[in-house]
This record gives sequence, C-alpha cells and structure tokens, in this order.
Amino acid sequence: MNNSNGPLVDLSPLDRGRKTRGMSSDSFNPDDFEAIRLRRIFAYAIDVVCIAIITFIATVVATLLGVISFGLLSPLLVLILALIPLSYHTLLVGGPGSATLGMRFMNVRMERMNGDKPDYLVAFIHAVLFYLSVGVTSSLILLVSLFNPRGRLLHDYLLDTVVRRIPLRS
Repeated sequence: MNNSNGPLVDLSPLDRGRKTRGMSSDSFNPDDFEAIRLRRIFAYAIDVVCIAIITFIATVVATLLGVISFGLLSPLLVLILALIPLSYHTLLVGGPGSATLGMRFMNVRMERMNGDKPDYLVAFIHAVLFYLSVGVTSSLILLVSLFNPRGRLLHDYLLDTVVRRIPLRS
C-alpha cells in the first residue's frame, strides 16, 4: 500500500487561489482514494451487520415494552426502530471520528471538501439522502462513483463531502 504523502494532482488549473487546510476541492492526493469504492462497499457491509445487531436487540426490548404496555407503545417503538440506521450513521459520522464502525474498520472517514469534519446536521442529511436515493433508484444511483476519480456519490456532491482513506501511522 502506498504512503499517502504522494504528489497532489491538480484537477482545475483555473482556480489556483483557493487554498484551504486539508484538501481543496481542486486538488487531491491519489493515494487517499486508493480502492475507495471497494472500501466503501465493505464498510457499508460491516455497518449493515452492526445495524442488524442493534436492531435485533432493540426489537427484543421493544417487544417486551409493547407487551408490558398492552400495545400502547407499539407505534412509538416501531418509529424508533425505523430510526436506528439514521441514528447510527448520524451519531458516528457527525462525532469526533467522522466515520461509522465499518468505515473505521476499512480505514476511511468522511470529510467536507475544505478539510473540516462533518457536523451532526451534515451527517444526518447525508444519511437521509443516501437511504432515499438508494431506495428510489434501487441502488443504481451508486454507479455515479464510477465516473469520478474520488469515488464520490450523488449525496457526497450535494453536501460537498468526500470519503477518503486515513493514512496508516508507522
């Protein structure tokens, strides 16, 4: 695996005056996006397993609470169960690590294009846009990543975010 201190590739020579900390929207380190599509796929698969475990535990608790309340809490508990994937993504990506458990395992994190970490609002909107776009297009929207060098998806473009590889510490 290459070290992430490689050369920067300038994608737009027209806007040279815009320099920000971390990464600008015009240049990037190609090593930071090495196998990023595959990393995102595996990260999402790990996240699906984590969400399934959390949902299973929450379903057992919700069932017990539904029985204890004679079904009065059931509508509220169903809503809470539906919010588990959104909460998982929002709390972990918007938090200090800027990555879900799967993303951390695959050594990637989400950043704003100017190098800042995403806040909770950006993480929430990112998750909503992801689940809506995948649901409406039957996952065909994910093909967008094949047409750009950073592997960005439509919701990444809309929120000005990028998922990039974290350099390994020696």
